[in-house]
Amino acid sequence: MCGLLSAQKVLSGEVAARTFFVRPPEPVPQLLVSSPAESIYIGKTKLLKVPFFWNPAKLINPHLCIVGITGSGKSYFVKAFTTRARLVFNANILILDWAGEYVEWVRLAGGKVISFGENGINLLDPGQATPEIRMRQVISALEMLTDLASFPSQRSLTEEAIEKAYLQRGLSLNKAGQQKKPPTLAEVHAILKKDAKRSQAASEAARRVNSLLLSSGKSFSHSTIGIDSILSGLVCIDLHSLPTESLRSLAGLTILQFIKDRMRSEQFQAEGRPRLFVVVDEAWKIASDERSDVISIVREGRKYGFGLIIASQNPTDIHKSIFSNAGTTFIFRLTLASEREYLRSSLSYSDYYEEASHSMGVGQALVHIEPAAAIPCPRNFIIDKVDGEPLLEVCYICGGGMNLEMEKEFLVRKLHNFGLTERQVAHLLGRFERGSFTLDAPTFILELEKFGHSRAAIIMLLRDLGAHEKDLLRLFSSAFQKGKAKISVELSTEKEKEKSRRQKNKP
Repeated sequence: MCGLLSAQKVLSGEVAARTFFVRPPEPVPQLLVSSPAESIYIGKTKLLKVPFFWNPAKLINPHLCIVGITGSGKSYFVKAFTTRARLVFNANILILDWAGEYVEWVRLAGGKVISFGENGINLLDPGQATPEIRMRQVISALEMLTDLASFPSQRSLTEEAIEKAYLQRGLSLNKAGQQKKPPTLAEVHAILKKDAKRSQAASEAARRVNSLLLSSGKSFSHSTIGIDSILSGLVCIDLHSLPTESLRSLAGLTILQFIKDRMRSEQFQAEGRPRLFVVVDEAWKIASDERSDVISIVREGRKYGFGLIIASQNPTDIHKSIFSNAGTTFIFRLTLASEREYLRSSLSYSDYYEEASHSMGVGQALVHIEPAAAIPCPRNFIIDKVDGEPLLEVCYICGGGMNLEMEKEFLVRKLHNFGLTERQVAHLLGRFERGSFTLDAPTFILELEKFGHSRAAIIMLLRDLGAHEKDLLRLFSSAFQKGKAKISVELSTEKEKEKSRRQKNKP
């Protein structure tokens, strides 16, 4: 006798759990897979192991947002991506480096490093724009980065002084491409100083401009950085020598404005692939303000063949309109719930991805894409691990349940910040190299203790390198000290052998 089938109402979550007839939440393969000749390989998806090739032709635009805590793989991804962008698209790469993080890598990769401070730009150089447009850009930047907007009289007097400086140089305010030499901030200061005798507001405005000149080392007075020279090949503009975040942001914002004006004047035609990628890393002051040119570049960069890569440890440093307009977002590990909620409200992903986003390992990333065509499939997926480049050497610290993975350059920078000397860093790197760039955690700890660092300080360093609390507890537990003691004996034996060798070599 045959049984009867009955229909039953079930929740969608219950249906999804019955994966024998539900496809995992990943985009369709035709959206993820492209020819290697026209796309950049990133890695394989976590669930179906589909290779993901980043193809700008399949996306709404070529802009990328990248977020993740220190050591999660964010900067490693930027370096791998830009390396491949040069090979696949023959794209030029410009890195606005706020912290000096990319300097050594760019040199190793055969690129050019321009140090801001030794070099500079004239803040009042119109570039491809008119003097009037440049004047508005300068005033807007100062309002964004200082408290100028709170003092309308000073703002008005500063604008008038800039206008007067252009006219004194014989420049027409509404004409672009004039061959006459532009004025400098020093000339603006002189005009304000002359008016300071009659006005307290002019005196304060003069003081403000003079402070900018002095604090920047006159980096904004004379142009030694040509736009053509920074739009060809792999170029890093090192901004970290400027003393404040506001000055670094002013330099970065000015360079972006010059690039945008250049593209608009030449009417670049996109050929399906970006000609230029600009990396803006940890530039929270210019990425979080809705008045920033970063937002206008994100909205219109595609038609000029311009790709913007914005990276930050904290997603709240990036304005929501940037997330909503970027073609691709890579979310590496984030620990704070408030940061994940900010992203989730910007990109709208499910509980499944929310749970995954704070437990991902190094190199894993939640990816959100905005396809150019309306394709009925999920727009979120997880990359199991970003596949990097051989140039980017990786070091591993393992043991006690811990498996930390980081770029060699990143580790060296952290060790220097921790207080190790050049010789101590070289010694520690030698230990890594002898173990094929892998060092067990107890040895790492003992070496640091040998250099005179306390256990509390070492724990803080390991946290900074990405270690979880449970792994630290296990690592420093009494049960794990056996391994530490064994290594201590091995180190002592090595010292005795070295001492014996030295005595034999004595004349």
